[in-house]
Amino acid sequence: MAKLLLVCFAASAAIIASTAAASYSKNEESSYIEEISKTYDFKFGPNPFAPSNATSGTGTFIPGEKFIPSARCGTCHTDAHAQWRQSAHGNAFREPFYQKNVKDLISQKGIEFTRHCESCHNPAALFSGALTKNSKVKRPFDEEGVSCISCHTIQSATGKGIGGYVMGEPALLVKEAGTRLLFEVKDQDILDDIPSHRRAMMRPLLKTAEFCGSCHKSQVPRELNDYKFLRAFAVADEYQMSSFSKESPHPYYSRDKETCNTCHMKREPAPLFDVSAKDGKLATHRWAAANTAIPFFYKWPEQLDAVTKFLENDALGIDIFSLKLKSSGVSAEEFVAPLNRSSFTVKAADRITAEVVVTNKNIGHSFPPELRDFYEAYVEFVVTDDTGKTLYQSGFIKPNGHLDESAHNYKTYLVKADGSFNDKHHIWRTRGVAQNNQIQSGRSDLVRYQFRVPANAMGILHLKTRLQYRRFTRVFSDYALGKSLDYPVVTMASAQYVMRVGENGPVPAGEIPKNAMPDWRRWNNYGIALIDQKQYPLAIDAFIRAAALDEKYRPMAHLNQAIGLIELDQYNQAARLLDGVVKAYPDNMRALFQQARVFIRRGQLDEAEANIRRVLAAYPRDRTSLHQLGELCKIKHDFSGARECYEKILAIDPEDLGAHYNLMLVFRKLGMKEEAKRESGIFADLKDDPGALPLANMFLRKHPEMSNESVFWHIHNLSPAPGL
Repeated sequence: MAKLLLVCFAASAAIIASTAAASYSKNEESSYIEEISKTYDFKFGPNPFAPSNATSGTGTFIPGEKFIPSARCGTCHTDAHAQWRQSAHGNAFREPFYQKNVKDLISQKGIEFTRHCESCHNPAALFSGALTKNSKVKRPFDEEGVSCISCHTIQSATGKGIGGYVMGEPALLVKEAGTRLLFEVKDQDILDDIPSHRRAMMRPLLKTAEFCGSCHKSQVPRELNDYKFLRAFAVADEYQMSSFSKESPHPYYSRDKETCNTCHMKREPAPLFDVSAKDGKLATHRWAAANTAIPFFYKWPEQLDAVTKFLENDALGIDIFSLKLKSSGVSAEEFVAPLNRSSFTVKAADRITAEVVVTNKNIGHSFPPELRDFYEAYVEFVVTDDTGKTLYQSGFIKPNGHLDESAHNYKTYLVKADGSFNDKHHIWRTRGVAQNNQIQSGRSDLVRYQFRVPANAMGILHLKTRLQYRRFTRVFSDYALGKSLDYPVVTMASAQYVMRVGENGPVPAGEIPKNAMPDWRRWNNYGIALIDQKQYPLAIDAFIRAAALDEKYRPMAHLNQAIGLIELDQYNQAARLLDGVVKAYPDNMRALFQQARVFIRRGQLDEAEANIRRVLAAYPRDRTSLHQLGELCKIKHDFSGARECYEKILAIDPEDLGAHYNLMLVFRKLGMKEEAKRESGIFADLKDDPGALPLANMFLRKHPEMSNESVFWHIHNLSPAPGL
C-alpha cells in the first residue's frame, strides 16, 4: 500500500509540474480569450459555442489547459480512472466510428459545424475555441473525450440536449467563500480539505436524469442541416415519462424508482484501492450500456464483458406467446394462447402464424435508445426439424456480414433530400424518416411469422426466437473502418417451443421454470403490443384475460380495457369500468385521468378538471396531465391558467411541440403579440415538414424490403430454407 501511495504522489507531482506553468491570472485569461476571438469564426452569431446548446458560465472561452488530464484524477481515483478510460465517455472523441463521422462533417461543411457534436464528445475542444479553421489551440484533450474535469465542472442543465448545460470554471478545490483553485492544488491540499474538493467536483445535479439528458437527448438544428429542427432522440424525456421516474401515472406497470445512476453506475469492487471506495466498492465509471464496438475495437475484455452482461441481464423479454392455425378446407383460424398452456393439433401442410411478444421489461427508456439508424437490433426466428435442419428462418446474419433484409428490426431509416438512403449517419443531410421502430419502457411489440408445415413433416418442429443486438450496422462499421470485420452480436433474450406434428398438450407444471413470466402478465404484454399496433378489439380481449388471472393487477387491467374502449369511441362501456376502479381505489391517479377523458367527452368539464388537478397534485411533472389541464383552461377562457400549464411543460422539456403551439394561441388571446410571434417561430421550426412524408413514401417504394417494417401491423411470410 505504501508503495502504491508513493507511485501515486510521484505521478501527481509530475503532472502538476507540467501544468503549473499554465496557471492563468485574470489578465492572462482575458488575453487568451481576446487572442482566440481574433481568428475565431463566429459563423452562427455572437454565441461562440453554437450550434450546440452548450455555454460557459461567462459565455466565452475557457483556456484548454484548464481541462486538466484525467490522469491527474487517476492518481487517487485509481479504479474510477481505469474504468473511465475504457468507457464510451472516455473514448467519445477518439474512437474510429465517431472520428469517421465527424471528419465527414468537417470535409462536407467545415470544422465550425462540429461544435454541435463536440459539446458532448469533446467539451474541452468546444470551450477552448479549438473548433475553428486554422486554430492554434493545442489539443491534448482529444484523447480524453468526456474527461473527469469536463463532466464534474458542469453547473446546470437546460433540458435542451446536445450540450444542454452550462460549463463552469474548472477547479479542484472550491473554498467556502467561492474561491476556485486548480493548477496550484497538490494532492495533499485535497486530502487536507475534502469538503472543498467535494464542492468542486460534486453537486446534486450530477445524480439527476436532467444532467445525463444534457447529452443523452439530441436534435439536428437548422444551422447544421440548412433545413429545420429534427429530433434525433430524447432518452431523458422517455425516462421522465416512464414508470421508473415516478413522475407519471400513465405507464402500464408500476416500478420502483430508478435513476440513470442506479442503472448505469452500480457499485462494484475497487481492487485498485480507489480513495472514494466505501467497503471496497465504488460507483462504477464504466457506464456499461450498449456500446460493444469500442471495447471490441480496443481489445478491452473487461469493458466488453461488462457491456455484454448488462445487455444480457433481463433488460428485454421475448415470448412465443401464441399460434394461429389454418388447416386446408377450414375457413376459420384457430387461436392458441398461451402456447405452452394449451392443447391443439397440428397437421402437415397447416398454415401457422406464430406470434412473438418482445417486451421492454427493465429499461427506463426506449429500446434501442438513441441512434437507431446505425445500431442493429432485430428478432431472429427459426423453425427446425428434430434433426436440427433449418426449415424456415428470419433475422440472420448473411455470409457477407449483413443482416437479412426481411428481419423484424428496431431501426431508423433516414432519407436524404434526393430520396436516397442515409445509411452513413450523415445527420446533416437527413430530410425525412421512413421508419423509426422502437419499444418504449414498459411496453411491448408483437412480431408475426407465417409459415406452412411441410407436407411430409412428422415428429417434432422446434420454434426458436432470439432478440439480437449489434453495434453497428455492417454498412456503417465497414465504412468507418475501411475494412470488413465481424463485430459482436449479443443475444438479449431468447425463447423456444417444441411443437409436435399431431397432438400437443400443455407443458407440465413441473417443467415450467419457477421464474417464468406469469400468464396474466403474458396476456397483458400481448394486449399492450396490440394497443400500440392499434388492434383495439383484440387488445381489449387480452386485457380481459389478464384481469381474470390476477386479482392484484385486475384494476390496472380494467383500466387497460377502458383505454382500448375509448380509442373505439365506446365511452359508456369505458365509463362503467373506470367508475368501478375509482370507487374501489379513489386514489388511483391513472384511473382518474382516464375518467377525465370520459368526462370531457360528456361535457362534464368541471368534473374533468377536478380529476386532472388531483392527478397533478400527485404528479406535478406529468406533462400529459398538464397538457390536458391547459386544454380545459382554454375551453373556459382561462388563458392565464393555460399559459401556466404550458410554461410548466416547457420547464420540463423546452422543445415540447404542443406546448409551444398552444402558447402561441394563448399569447394571441392575451394580446401578447411579440410573445405569440416568438412561439409561432419556434413551433414552425419544431413541427414536422409536410413534405417529409411523401419523401419517406418514395423511399419505401424504392425499398420494398424495408417497407414491411414501417407498418404497425404486418406479417413476415417465411419462405422454405434453400434446398427444401
